[in-house]
Parts: sequence; structure tokens; C-alpha cells
Amino acid sequence: MHHLFLFRHGETDWNHERRLQGQTDIPLNATGRMQAADLAGRLASYGLEAILTSDLSRALETGRIVADALALPLHPEPDLREASLGDAEGMLIEDAKARFGAELVEGRVADDRLQLPHGEPGLEVRARALAAVARFVAAHPYRRIGISTHSGVLRQFLKHALPEGPIPRSRNGAHYVMEYEPASGRLVLMEDVEPAGKPGIE
Repeated sequence: MHHLFLFRHGETDWNHERRLQGQTDIPLNATGRMQAADLAGRLASYGLEAILTSDLSRALETGRIVADALALPLHPEPDLREASLGDAEGMLIEDAKARFGAELVEGRVADDRLQLPHGEPGLEVRARALAAVARFVAAHPYRRIGISTHSGVLRQFLKHALPEGPIPRSRNGAHYVMEYEPASGRLVLMEDVEPAGKPGIE
């Protein structure tokens, strides 16, 4: 049995503005770097052995801050990137609702098959993220792995672990502890730590 310590990147300016990021590569802001440092402190007692991270800069820098603080190797992985939000990327969430409809913008959270125009459905995000973890576990001896990623990707891990729901919207700096069984791909949620603040925007 492996243990995964999944966490969401720190805040960016677009998070603060409630602007949809998707795969647009927006860096952490000063608050985000402080959140990442706080996250490193919260994770220090878990005995992590490595950090696997999305290669988008907001997750990569969060992962690097944690890895540096805990003296861990850092492994970037493109398949842990946020879901593509297609034509909605860069839009304020209220403007996206006005353009595409609130049902579509909000419904993609609950419905794995919904996608914004030219975007990516949740089931595809889940498949690539789970495959990335399976590849990494098969290639390395680590049993306690930190994973730095995004709210949409975390939601897909949580939906895999909790198929009956409900699924939280992860805040910046949230972390989740899961048991992972490589042979079956089974995930079991063991711990859910949500920092204070507003629910996250992808």
C-alpha cells in the first residue's frame, strides 16, 4: 500500500480575481508562496519521500517550495496539469457564466462529461492523472508521495476515491491524504485538510 499526499497549489493573481485559469500558466503571487510555505510545515510530519508535480508554474513552484523545505526530490509531470477550460480560460467566472451559461460553467464540477467549448471533460482529466500516478509508482520505490496539482485534478482524484460524493472545492493550499493500491488503482481518502478561505477557482 502507498500513501499519496495530494495538495493544491498556492494562490495566483487570477485565483484572487476569480478568473478561470485552466492550463494558462499563471505564477504564484506573494500570498501563494506563503501558503506553500505553510503547506510545507503541515506536511513535515508525514514522512514524505518525493514530490510529484504538475509542470504548470503555480503547482511546480508550490511543489518546489515543499520539496526544498523537506529536502525531497521533485518530479514534474505534465499529465497532472489542470483541466483545459478551452474558450473560458482567462475569463472572470461571472463573465464565463454569462457567455456559456451558469449550468455549463457550474455543471462541469459535478458532471464528468460536460466540457466548456474546446475544453476537456473531467473523465479525461481523471484518466490522465491516475495514469501519471501509476507510471510514477511503477518506476520508483517511494511509498509516501506528495502530489502538487490543481483543484480540477484534485476533484477527479476525490471523485475516484468517493464515487458517491459529495466532493469539496479545494482551497489554495488544501491537502488530502489517500491510501493508494497500485494493482487496482483504488484510492481511499484518509484525511482532508482545508485551510480557511474561499473555495478555489481553477
